[in-house]
Amino acid sequence: KKPRLNSRGFFYFKRGCGGLMNAELIYAGIAAFLFIYGLIIGSFLNVCIYRIPEKKSIIYPPSACPKCNKRIKWHDNIPVLSFFLLGGKCRFCGEKISLRYPIIEFMTGLLFVLFFIKFGVEKIYFFYIIMVGYLITLALIDIDRKIVPDGILKYMLVTGAVFSVFKFGGINLFEGIIGATAGGTLLLILNYFTNGKIGEGDIKLASVIGMCTGAAGIFSVMFYSFIAGAVVSVFLLASGKKGRKDEIAFVPFIAAGFIIKAMLA
Repeated sequence: KKPRLNSRGFFYFKRGCGGLMNAELIYAGIAAFLFIYGLIIGSFLNVCIYRIPEKKSIIYPPSACPKCNKRIKWHDNIPVLSFFLLGGKCRFCGEKISLRYPIIEFMTGLLFVLFFIKFGVEKIYFFYIIMVGYLITLALIDIDRKIVPDGILKYMLVTGAVFSVFKFGGINLFEGIIGATAGGTLLLILNYFTNGKIGEGDIKLASVIGMCTGAAGIFSVMFYSFIAGAVVSVFLLASGKKGRKDEIAFVPFIAAGFIIKAMLA
């Protein structure tokens, strides 16, 4: 069996490219390219997070400062780097730029590299980076607006169905349908026993992820998401940042559960 271009297959890969030094350079070059590409995708996700709830186009017009409406020039829109070069402020009006923008860009780039190290450049790698793009967008929209847009879920569902047909996520279409049913049913049952405290969008998202990962996958995702949610909730309650009756966005924990499941796969 041909080894994958990841950490496990690396020392097999070096034999075919002229030794360890050449293999290291090629491997590091691919990782660097994917990191930069991830930064760019992260910048695009920032646009989606802001514009989709406002029902604005994610393509046009180009990015502008929300206060002075001046168009952001290309050299002021370089992921992560421009934030620090500008001192975290708009070049024109001095409006403070949220630190969240470079964090999302960096996190996306980092995940692109981590999935490369884990899976190599395989079909499943593209499955995970696309899914993470959806989930980062949904997680931040849920934090900001406490909504889970149906439009994103529809695209995600279609993507999951296509993944299942071509087995990008390691399951077939029938297993995807079973997973979608299992994910939705699980949260519907939990919603019933918690007196409706689980949002409709969370239930839909669990079903969509089930389509992409199968029944076993969605149960793993939800298990890790509940653990992550419990740990963060206890911290927020203990620190006084949230009260017992305060609503806490659950989609970020589903996203975290998905990433944990992927890295432990």
